[in-house]
Amino acid sequence: MGCGASVVTVPSTMGKRRAMVSVLVQTDGVYVPEDPIVKRTADVYRTPNLEGEGAEAGEDVVDDKTPLLTDSHGRTYKTQGNFYGHLVKHNPEDVEATWLAVCETLDVPKGQKNMRKDLVVRRSGWKTVRIFVSSTFKDFQHEREVLVKQVFPDLRAWCEKRRLHLVECDLRWGIPKDSTTELTLRTCLGEIDRCYADNIMPYFLNMTSERIGWIPTPGDVPQSLVEEYRWIFGLSITEMEIIHGAYRQDNPNSLFLVRNDDFLESVPQQHRHMFLDEHPLAAAKIQMLRSMLEDRFPKERLVKYSCKYSGIKPDSDKIILDLDDMFYTKVMEFFQQRISQQYPLEESNVDPFQQMKESHESFMKQRCDSVWGRKAILDEIDQYIDGAGNDVPQLVLGNAGSGKSSILAKAADQTVTRALNHKIPGGGKQGWHVFYHFVGAVPGSIELEGALKRLLLELGVVKSSSMPKDLEEASQLCCSTLSNVNTRPIVVFVDALNQFQSDAVTLSMTWVPRKLAPQVRCVFSMIPDTPPHVTLTTRDTENCPKTLTVPPLTLRARKEIVAEVLGRFQKKLTLDQMIELLNKESSANPLWLSIACEELRVFGDFKQISEKVASLKDSLLDLLGDVLARFEEENGSFLLVATLCLLEVSMSGLLESELLNILSEEENLMPPSNKEEKGSKEKSEKERKRFKGEQLPAYKWAQVYRALRTFLRPYGDSGEGRLDFYHRSLSKAVRRKYFKLNPDGSDSGETKKLFRWWHTLLADYFQHSENLDRKVEEYPHHVLFLNDQERMTEFLLDQKVIDKLYNEEFSSSLLLFWRKGAGGIERLTELYKGQALNMANCGDVNKEKLTVKLEQTGHILHQAGSYEDATELARMAYNIEEKELGNRIERMVDLSSLMCYCIDGQLKRHEFLTRSMLKQEKECIEWAKKAIELRKQLKGKVHKFKLAKMMVQLGFNLSSWALIGGNEEMTTEAALQEGKQQVTAAIAIYEEMKDLGNIAEAKMTLAVLSRTGSTEQLKLYEEAMDLCQQVYGDYSVLAGRIYINTGIYYEDIGNYNKAYDYFRNNYRVHLQVFGAEHVKAQRARKILKEPMYLRISRERGDTLPEPENEVVT
Repeated sequence: MGCGASVVTVPSTMGKRRAMVSVLVQTDGVYVPEDPIVKRTADVYRTPNLEGEGAEAGEDVVDDKTPLLTDSHGRTYKTQGNFYGHLVKHNPEDVEATWLAVCETLDVPKGQKNMRKDLVVRRSGWKTVRIFVSSTFKDFQHEREVLVKQVFPDLRAWCEKRRLHLVECDLRWGIPKDSTTELTLRTCLGEIDRCYADNIMPYFLNMTSERIGWIPTPGDVPQSLVEEYRWIFGLSITEMEIIHGAYRQDNPNSLFLVRNDDFLESVPQQHRHMFLDEHPLAAAKIQMLRSMLEDRFPKERLVKYSCKYSGIKPDSDKIILDLDDMFYTKVMEFFQQRISQQYPLEESNVDPFQQMKESHESFMKQRCDSVWGRKAILDEIDQYIDGAGNDVPQLVLGNAGSGKSSILAKAADQTVTRALNHKIPGGGKQGWHVFYHFVGAVPGSIELEGALKRLLLELGVVKSSSMPKDLEEASQLCCSTLSNVNTRPIVVFVDALNQFQSDAVTLSMTWVPRKLAPQVRCVFSMIPDTPPHVTLTTRDTENCPKTLTVPPLTLRARKEIVAEVLGRFQKKLTLDQMIELLNKESSANPLWLSIACEELRVFGDFKQISEKVASLKDSLLDLLGDVLARFEEENGSFLLVATLCLLEVSMSGLLESELLNILSEEENLMPPSNKEEKGSKEKSEKERKRFKGEQLPAYKWAQVYRALRTFLRPYGDSGEGRLDFYHRSLSKAVRRKYFKLNPDGSDSGETKKLFRWWHTLLADYFQHSENLDRKVEEYPHHVLFLNDQERMTEFLLDQKVIDKLYNEEFSSSLLLFWRKGAGGIERLTELYKGQALNMANCGDVNKEKLTVKLEQTGHILHQAGSYEDATELARMAYNIEEKELGNRIERMVDLSSLMCYCIDGQLKRHEFLTRSMLKQEKECIEWAKKAIELRKQLKGKVHKFKLAKMMVQLGFNLSSWALIGGNEEMTTEAALQEGKQQVTAAIAIYEEMKDLGNIAEAKMTLAVLSRTGSTEQLKLYEEAMDLCQQVYGDYSVLAGRIYINTGIYYEDIGNYNKAYDYFRNNYRVHLQVFGAEHVKAQRARKILKEPMYLRISRERGDTLPEPENEVVT
């Protein structure tokens, strides 16, 4: 059967009626069958007898008075009677005519190439791939079992090696009996829509045999579905899946499996009905379907397979089939080939930063179209951008749901237009560039590092090949760029600044300079009193940002929003209903108003709409609570509750594949009742082993996801499938409703138990996760909450985890986890040193691997303050390298540097310098000089950086040598002179690299080398602190060092009150960064316990800060 022509002759499969069916003739956009005439009585179509019997005068279906219907392609058709439909021009009981109607809806006509057949999607991170499984249910139970238990697990493992998450859309459990017809149809076709959204062309697998399945009647399909999916009446739901998922698009990712019916002869008579269809047109429809598929798709994608009857499954009526091996092989090979072609593993040439920019532009355009009543605040933003002398950021403050994102989207869009038309003053010939970033709006947008790199790239400061190596370096470069008078004129918009992923660098806001360059404007939105807001408004009182507070919506704006939102769905409130709605105080909040409109839209009984308006809770959290209750009732009940609770306690959202795995354990999912609580404590170990890779059936997850979709944000790397709450208001509502939190935020008595249950569930899941990145991200978060020292210790002793958390500069997260959840630094030292020594004592140990382990452990112990133990391991590694591994320069230089740092750590433990330390100081200087000599022989940016670092270290040790008094080998003056030379050379290297953070450390060391108590010394300390605050913020290792050294300066000149302030700040910083048991924190506390400073403390009525939440830096 050909498709796409206006006059078509179709081979008939209905031999008893006539040899050829009549053609469809196009006349003024209306297709009318020449013969036979189609009649309609009530809601049932019938075909008059071919000889003319049954025709009644005046009942021709198509006439001049029949109302017109326009489809999504702009084509106009006449409807039949009061019936609506997309292409109602055929008799649904006429199989050929039905498929002719299908042909008129093709998006890719036969003979025309599908431009997406050779589609290749470039990517740098993980991506989710969905496979939709289409078939009738009863007769394909066995095949679906094979797919879910054999094919898809193997295909999933293959995908994971290619950084792909596989999610199969298998609706095999059918549709609940109490579901509406619309929900049933939307579930089936809506899942295909998700496949289109995620993979452009769905990965589509269809299986057919002798059953055709449910054929919806015109009365079954609502008008909205007819128009949305261009419904063809006479087709079964399975056929409509084929049409929507493959046929209309000539989908290259579709595979069709046709089962031979030979096996039926062996099936007992009483069970054959499971494989046969009683519908009188079933045979004709199956034959026509196969004919149309053969005509549309290449023969290699229509695969016939055989099977054998193998009996009945015990205690059930399920037929067991023995499938041909080709079934497994063909499905695996086809989808592997299509997936690898569309998502190649090799690195992509498509610029991910350009893709990110386009995603943000799409969000901006979408949001800026729905902004009402915000002219005043938009004008103020324009005035800030146009004004001269605006050298501080403009903050837009508003609570959750106040409309900040829409305001910034509108402001950014207007600014882009003005910049393109050169309407913003001060842009020069080049004009202004506009950068916009909406945190949480698109996948990957919560990662500050990526946002800053994109900003630097758009400004031309860096290229793709010369990106900053990490967030710290990107922050430094961004800070210097936005404060540089030579930077191109730019306006930077960042929405929801407080939603960037939280860490010390992000929270310190070091990427934003305290004073912007004259041609730089920054507009940031955030919730008031969040860490970014506090940091920006308190770090420099002389250069405080400008602030705008988002006002409530005006009455006029609220009316416009309600009319617009409901009008999209052809709904309208009466005047009284509108007044009732807008009289609610919360209607001034855009988020509340949009949720309220959605609740009214989905409410089915118009007669009770007034009561529904009145019942809407006048509080955002209360309204969300009611919405969640409705979701529970309509969409999966406890599965929806579990999803919300799991997302709430997760560290950073959950992958969809993770949720499907966890939710599959439906029997053990929910917290036990009080009666069950005692027994649940005995199942701990069993619970930890229960996750075996099963997936929640797709139909169940489709219900949950459909309900929550508008409240979830696409989180993490683009397309990876991570889910989290879009608005924090939902998080608060979940805590109140499902964790029994009191309205004032206090524990109701059950709250801790409920949190413990869900944290335990995720701890059990991630304990055995093979995805190391996700395990390190989530598992310690849950184990810390559970205060399970045994599990945390086991986790931190895993070498893969150590490698993941280890950082040569400072392994902050690793040390934090030991301090807070695994017994502290002493236990860390004991176990890590034991690991290294046990490895050394193995007779057949690989010496190369041993030295690497000893070096790594030495660095960790040094960072933990266990300097003697670190020195012991570093010396072992050095001796092995020197005597057994060839004295390689690359290894000797790193081990020499480690020896210097370890011995220096031992020296810094002392509060005062004495002559007895001269020998140890000499050894430290010798190691530093050896490392410098070796490092100078090596080339490259990394070695240059480490050379400068060791030069600063040597300068510091030479200053200590001078303070001790030196000796005949090197005098005080010689030590100071050499020290200044080393540090000055290091500063030159850092300036070349634009490394402000290490320039700060070098300037601090120059201050130490300067004359004690001099003005020059104080000036250098102040310069160092200013740079440190810009780059690292207050809670950093360097800030603590500058505080203590500046305190020593004031102590030297006799200003003990001033010295006390700096020593106190030193203790505060070390307490937060290192923890109370670290030697640096203990030393800082000991200084404050000296009689002089105890007296000052008592006079001031001061108390020492105590350990609180430690900061990861």
